Amino acid sequence: MACVNFAMDVIEDPSGRRGQQGDGSPLIKHYRASELVPAPALPLHQLLKREPAVWAAVQISSGILSIGIGIMFAACFKIDDMLLTLFRVPIISGILFLIAGCFSTLLYRHPALLQMCFHSNIFCLSVAAIGAVLLIVDISRNIGKNKATDLQHQVEILVLCVTVLDMLVSVVLISFIYAEKRRHERK
Repeated sequence: MACVNFAMDVIEDPSGRRGQQGDGSPLIKHYRASELVPAPALPLHQLLKREPAVWAAVQISSGILSIGIGIMFAACFKIDDMLLTLFRVPIISGILFLIAGCFSTLLYRHPALLQMCFHSNIFCLSVAAIGAVLLIVDISRNIGKNKATDLQHQVEILVLCVTVLDMLVSVVLISFIYAEKRRHERK
């Protein structure tokens, strides 16, 4: 919601009609702004113009997808079969991306969360990078072993794609937040 303080000029009715009381005041007064005053910039104006909430929504939705796939893997397969289930990669990364996405969404209302959002996205990026390496090792180790695990490996590739998507979103958010922090340091 915008609030503006304008200086107004009074324009009288061109017909020259006066009020009924004979006090010399015009019957109709028009007001127009004589000078536009720009509104003060909000605390995170440049960052909020880049819509971090949209990126956070992608981060939250893919985090929920990762949690769901991780629970499905934990329930359907033995824990010793894959590194994916052994280290609970999608569950942990999904929870972390869900939390980081919530912090990024709250930046509109609470600009003080900027530092926490920055650190949570860095932490998510590092955990997701470790998880992606584990997934790549797991996929390369079990390629072509038998037909029964083909579906299992296809879902592992899906988890890897979701993890890479989350990593890209985190990189974008980190770069936006870092640029905003640098802009504040210069002032």
